[in-house]
Order: sequence, then structure tokens, then C-alpha cells
Amino acid sequence: MEHKVYILDQNTANQIAAGEVVEKPASVVKELVENSLDAGADKIDITIQDGGIEYIRVVDNGSGMSEENARLAVLRHATSKIRMAEDLLSLKTLGFRGEALPSIASVSKFRMLTRIENEDLATSISIDGGESLECISSGGAVGTTVIVENLFFNVPARRKFLRTINTEGRYISDVICKVALSRPDVRFQLVNNERMVVSTPGNSDAVDTIVALYGKNVGKELLPVFCEENGITISGFVGKPTLLKGTRQWQTIFVNGRIISNRMISKAIDHAYQSQIPKAGFPFAVLNITVDASSIDVNVHPQKSEIKFSDEGMIYRTVYHALVSALTTPLSASASDQDNKAIFSQKEGMTHPIDSSTAGKTREYLKDSIWKNSNKNEPAGIVTSKSYYISQGAQSVFEQAATPLHVMQEKLVENDNVLKTSTIELQNYDNGVDQIWPLGQVDRVFIIAQSEKCLYLIDQHAAHERILYDKLVKCHENVPSQQFLVPLFIDATPQEIVLIEDNRQTFLQLGVDIEQAGEEMLRIASLPVDIKDEEAESFVRDILKMISEMKTISGSDLRQSVLHYTACHGAIKAGELLNMRQMRTLILDLCNTEHPFTCPHGRPCMIEITSEELYKMFKRI
Repeated sequence: MEHKVYILDQNTANQIAAGEVVEKPASVVKELVENSLDAGADKIDITIQDGGIEYIRVVDNGSGMSEENARLAVLRHATSKIRMAEDLLSLKTLGFRGEALPSIASVSKFRMLTRIENEDLATSISIDGGESLECISSGGAVGTTVIVENLFFNVPARRKFLRTINTEGRYISDVICKVALSRPDVRFQLVNNERMVVSTPGNSDAVDTIVALYGKNVGKELLPVFCEENGITISGFVGKPTLLKGTRQWQTIFVNGRIISNRMISKAIDHAYQSQIPKAGFPFAVLNITVDASSIDVNVHPQKSEIKFSDEGMIYRTVYHALVSALTTPLSASASDQDNKAIFSQKEGMTHPIDSSTAGKTREYLKDSIWKNSNKNEPAGIVTSKSYYISQGAQSVFEQAATPLHVMQEKLVENDNVLKTSTIELQNYDNGVDQIWPLGQVDRVFIIAQSEKCLYLIDQHAAHERILYDKLVKCHENVPSQQFLVPLFIDATPQEIVLIEDNRQTFLQLGVDIEQAGEEMLRIASLPVDIKDEEAESFVRDILKMISEMKTISGSDLRQSVLHYTACHGAIKAGELLNMRQMRTLILDLCNTEHPFTCPHGRPCMIEITSEELYKMFKRI
């Protein structure tokens, strides 16, 4: 039996389309706010009740619409943003489909009041579930006000899938925060059930906007990002590795001012922070990527949250390089200082370069390492053991700590043939030269050090682990190993022997020369430089466990795991006594690493406490 084909009426078509455009109250708010931004508004007030399910109001001071345009705006596929298909290749507006207003109006009780500057009266349009009620002239300010009530009242199947009132309200707050980050030149206010939950200054300063949304503590932990290469500009801010969330909630990405989500960019952020943060954490990031409009396709999904890049690999590499640069050359001053101005230009939501003088004002860590390896077969700078720090006998650290500081410094200088100063010099654009010197050791675990304006607490094991890891990473090929005069032998199961034989080349690249020496025995001819003989068996079994747990063996992932293991097991342990010279050398090498504040596992290894923070602790401010 043949089924008859019908043409759907406009209202039914709009309700079907609304399922994609209007997923939840937050979708309504996002579409209305983006319309306000496209209209040139610099003040946008959002009011919601009951999570936006019962009431949403968006008021802006944009250009507004004439009666003729207001009537057209609520019709499907009516838009002022484009005129022909070719315009999709050069979009500069957030909206362009002409679906938002008719879709919203078809599933709610909708009212819009709008007025342009050269007209005395505003136009008021009321629509109830897609059925037009009236269009009249009314009093009203220049700009547009849209009120949406009783959302999905005529689509009960959709309404029952909404979350709780608190959850829907939180979704709206998240949307406003992200939009506000893209436009620090616009003042946003969100009132939820008569309580102000979001308020931004709208003063064009990105840092002030971040502080208004996330608090002063986040503002103090920001690092500026700026990179121009391959026709791509990336600017914004990322958080220090200690600024983490359990989800990607704190990661906001814009492409040409449009909020987007992209797995490749998220992966680039993760890889840039690799070995600096715990696996369970996600760093803070606000990044604006500016590309040629013709190199992206924003017409992928009605919600416009996904875009396609013509070359995703290039985007990945540029984002990765930009973040690595920001993380390895941190500003010594807070990103909220006057030198770090807003990174987003007014109105366009696009980026402009951070001043080159600001970008150059970074803390430069000393590049001349004291580590000199006498073995010419190993890469220069590789630490073969921790003996440099702990082999020399010295008087008690606590006795040294009791010695007057100037006397202790003089003694250190007299006995030091490697370094001519007892302090570590760090280039600091704010104070000329910072000098860090050790004061003592606490519980044989933590080193206390100071500069003129800061106190430093250093975990000696985590610090040495970072030093070893960074030096090992610089070996781009095989992990440096040491050959044994007498091979080591360990027992092994037949399964382990097969696994080792199948991955022999991988083991060699990891610094382990191992092969079968009998039916149930393995011969170890070499190990990574910092693995002790007594740790050989557990080290090999750990590698075997890594290989067996990997669905597909990744050489880079396995290598990184081994480097973590090698650095951790080769590092100074908690409980080992260090003298002043050893502590000073450790601090110097730590400051020579690219990430001196975190160990390879993402835990802190050096904590800086400024004079201002000390004053606050003692309530002297």
C-alpha cells in the first residue's frame, strides 16, 4: 500500500527544527545573547527563573529592529547575516541560519520588544507556540528585549527530558561565562531567581573578566599565551599546572570569536601539560584562535558549536607550540599586572598581539648546567646517579642553619670551585635579579630557600625527579643506558619470555638489553643509567606490565612511562640528609628545567610564597 506524502505546515516544521536548535533553556539563552552581540550590544542583561524553564528574559542595548525587520525575524530562514551561499565562506557574525527565533517561538510563549534609534515607538511581537498573536507599536528603549516563558509547554516529550531546575540554571551560567570570556568589552549580568550570579565589568580587560567569573585566586595563576605562525593567531591565557579542575569546565575555546568544542584542540592542551599535571586533572585555558574564515566550515550543526578545519593537524601543532611556549617561559609577575592587557579586541571578539615587550619580560632560567658526563657514549647533561648530591660528607644541615647567614655564605664561596656565588640568579624583569639561596632542610624532605622577596619550599625528591626527567627527555632517541660487566639473571615465565622476545627492540630503546638465557631465565646486560641493580627485576616486570596492559603498544607512551619510572627511582629520596652545597646545586638545576614548579607526575615540587602572602598570613596587611 502506497503511503501519501504530505508537506508539513510551517509550525510543525519549526517544532521539529527546534529539537536541534533549542535543546534546553541554555540553548535559548545562547542564541538570544549571540543575536544581541551581532546587533552591537555592549550591555546584556539576562534574567531567568526556575532554571530558565518557566522564564527567560534577555535585554540588550544593540541596534534593535524596525517593524518590518521584526516581522521577518520570526520567520524561518530569515536572517540579516548572509544573503547568498558564498557568504558562508566569510562569516563575521555568530548567527546566520535564521532558525533561532522561529524555533524558540514555536515551543514557548514568546514576546519580543525592539526599537531602532530613529523611531519613536518600539515594535512588540507576541507568539504563542508558533501561533502569531499580535504585532503592535509600544513604548520601549533602543535595543531588543526577548521574553521566553513556559518553554516546551506544547512539546511535553521534550520537556520531561529537562534536568532539575538547579542543573538547567547551571548550564545557563556556564554559557554566559563562556560568552563573556569571548567579549570582555561587553558587560554581562545574569540574575537567577532574583540573585546575581554573573557580573562582568565590560571594560575590555580579559583578566578582569576572568577574575569576575572565577575569582582573584585564578587571576593570580594565569600565564599569557600568544603565537602567530602558519597563518594562525592564538592568544589568551592558560593556568599554571597547579590550577586544575576535574573536568574540562575551565577550558574555553573560541575560533574567530565563536565558542566551539574540538577534540584535536583539547588533545593539544592535554599534551602541552603532559608530565606537569596529574592524569585526572584538566588545566584552565581561555584561548582564541583566529584563522582565515575560508579555512573553516561553521555550517556543520544547527547549534554551531562544532566546526571543521581544512587542516586540523596544523591547528593542533600551533596550539601545542603556543601552550608549551607559555608554560616554559612564565611571567614572573601575575598576569593581572598592568603589563598584561586584555587579549581580545573590542566588538570583534578577535585577538590582537600581546605587546612584544611584555612577551619578552619573562623569567629566564640559567642554561649552563653543572652536570658534565664523562662518558662520551652518553648524551651530555645526563645524570648517571644521585651521588653528586649525597656523596660528600658535610656537617649537619641543622648546624649550618644555625650559623649566621653571612658567615655561612662566605664559607660556601670559599669551598666552592664550581660556582663562584652562593646564590642562584634568576633573571627577573620586575626586580632586575632575583637570588635564591637555601636556608636549611626540614624533616630531611623539604628544602627551605629564599630570595629577597620570596620564600621557597622545595620537595627534594620531586625536584630531583623533575631534573632527571627533563634531562632524559632531551634524549630524542634511546634512553641512555649503562652496560654491566657481569650480566644480571632473573627468573621469568614462558609468557614473559615471549613478550620480551616480541618487543626486544622496544626494550633496547628503553635502555634495557635483555634476552632469554634459558627455559625460564632472562639475562640483563644493561639498564637505564639511574636504575640500581637491585631494582632490575621490578623494573623489567613493570615494563612487561605496561606492555601487557596496552591495547596497542605505543612507543612514545611506553617511553614516557619508563622515563617517569627512571626519574622517580633515580631521584634523591625523602629522608636523605643534604648539606648546603648539595641543596644549592639541586635548586640551581631545578631552575634550569622547563617546569620547575611541578614534578613529572604533576605534583608540586617548589612552592613560592611572596612577601605579600607572608604579610597576609601574619595579618600585617
